[in-house]
Amino acid sequence: MTRFKHLPFQLKTSIENRSLLKIISGLSNFDPISVAMIAKSAFCGGADLLDIACDPGLVRIALKEADVPVCVSAIDPELFPPAVEA
Repeated sequence: MTRFKHLPFQLKTSIENRSLLKIISGLSNFDPISVAMIAKSAFCGGADLLDIACDPGLVRIALKEADVPVCVSAIDPELFPPAVEA
């Protein structure tokens, strides 16, 4: 639980209250327009977390479109470093 203290306050609160809403755009959804729309919807709908496909460009789009913490998902672990950099 040492990493828990580093999470944003709102995310920690949602976890503690067991009320976390995570929106998943899809592991294989690499369509930037779709991800942008999902990110905007997640933000407007009050989501606590947005999960997108592991791609640096998609990370940038999601962060631009929504003020929601972003996590990435992939099957290939080599895809994570560039997405984390973004």
